[in-house]
This record gives sequence, structure tokens and C-alpha cells, in this order.
Amino acid sequence: MDLRWLAFARRLVLGEPSGDQVIRTAPTRAIAELWVSLLGDHGIPARAVPPLPTSFMGDGMQHRLIVRAEHAEEAERILRALWDATHP
Repeated sequence: MDLRWLAFARRLVLGEPSGDQVIRTAPTRAIAELWVSLLGDHGIPARAVPPLPTSFMGDGMQHRLIVRAEHAEEAERILRALWDATHP
């Protein structure tokens, strides 16, 4: 039995688990996955979550980037450094 709908309903009603923090919203799934990969390369586990359960197929949808609260500051620093490096 697939219980992903239950996890989605819990997040919809209660928000993200208390140990997780949304640090950014990526404009597309592709960019969110790049950020997840970049953070993973630095040892920070992250995940990209679409705003709707049906949006997993839509690359053009925004995705929230979620990390554990204890990694949020370092993740923000890494993403800021990426932005600074690509926008001189």
C-alpha cells in the first residue's frame, strides 16, 4: 500500500516536521535537484518538495528546498556562495 498521500496530508495540515526547515524555493524542479546535489556534495542532506502532490511531473513548478534545521545556516551559506560566484 502506497502511503505517500498520508505524508503529504500530514505536511499540508501540520507543516514540515519540526526538525526540518525550508531554506529556499527553487523556480523549477531541475534547479531544486541541482541545489540538492550541491548540498549533498557538501555533506548536507536535502530534499526538494513540490507544492502539490500532482506536480512531481511538472518541471516548471516551484519546489521547496528542505534541510534539517541544524544544517540550515551552512546550506544557506553554500547557496549564497553559488549565487555570488554565478552573478559577479
